[in-house]
Amino acid sequence: MKKIFSLFVILFSVFSFAQKNPDLQNLVKISEIYSKAGMKKGKAYKDSLNELRTSNLAHLVDAFIAVAEADQKLLTKEFLSKPSEKELKYWYIIKEIHFNNRSENKNPRPNIEIALEVLEKEIDSRNLLNNYYASIMNGVKMIFNEVDLSSKNFNLNEYGLKNDTEKAILFFNLSQALVVRFRVLDIMNNYKELLNYADKLPTFNGVEYYKYASFTFEDFEFIGYDKKEFYKENELKKYYMTLFVHFKALSEQNKIEEARSIYFNSILYKPEYFKYSGEMKEILQELYNGTK
Repeated sequence: MKKIFSLFVILFSVFSFAQKNPDLQNLVKISEIYSKAGMKKGKAYKDSLNELRTSNLAHLVDAFIAVAEADQKLLTKEFLSKPSEKELKYWYIIKEIHFNNRSENKNPRPNIEIALEVLEKEIDSRNLLNNYYASIMNGVKMIFNEVDLSSKNFNLNEYGLKNDTEKAILFFNLSQALVVRFRVLDIMNNYKELLNYADKLPTFNGVEYYKYASFTFEDFEFIGYDKKEFYKENELKKYYMTLFVHFKALSEQNKIEEARSIYFNSILYKPEYFKYSGEMKEILQELYNGTK
């Protein structure tokens, strides 16, 4: 009887909400396509998304297709600008439905129930924004496999981001998508290839990525795949790893002046951030003390 009542409540909620939000059913279907698609590309995938296009879902559909095709439009204001609050909620629904449909989840809930729950829930706007940027970064990674972005500058003041927190969210997502191969090349001791990729990196606000240091914003809690974490702590730890790997590669290739430039112009030389560096904290402190 409980199950029947719950089903009745869901159906009634769907009917009521569908009258206010005609995009709901299409959004759930898009979420299901995303969850089930093995290779998220090709004509069939694109056509299945386009069939669900509405005026309110057009930007979302365009983003999915751009990611699948590694379209360089992902690097423009069209997709890097902050979407509306409504669209950010839609992207969060897609994420939650995807988590709900993971193979290890033995008792998935009805997807429509997930969608309604997210729409009614208060979600930190910072988490919504981070989820959007994280959702489109696979396409950016694929773009950087083929394209030299050294002449590209990302002006973080041009994307409708209201403060340093939101700008840092875009910076972290974008820069980490571009340097993801650094760690693999470091493990392989392939420092020459690592530096080849580093030479193709874009600038942020007119300067190299390692000079970005607008991180005085308040930390906040966010939910990853299966646990709660603190955003700034998590992202700065990864950023430190990237900087240190880049610094080490330059040192190994005897590019001493360039290595010094990275060290003294990045948070590698800013002790106020060392607490975010994880296991590197002692090494960073020793290096810093040695420069005094």
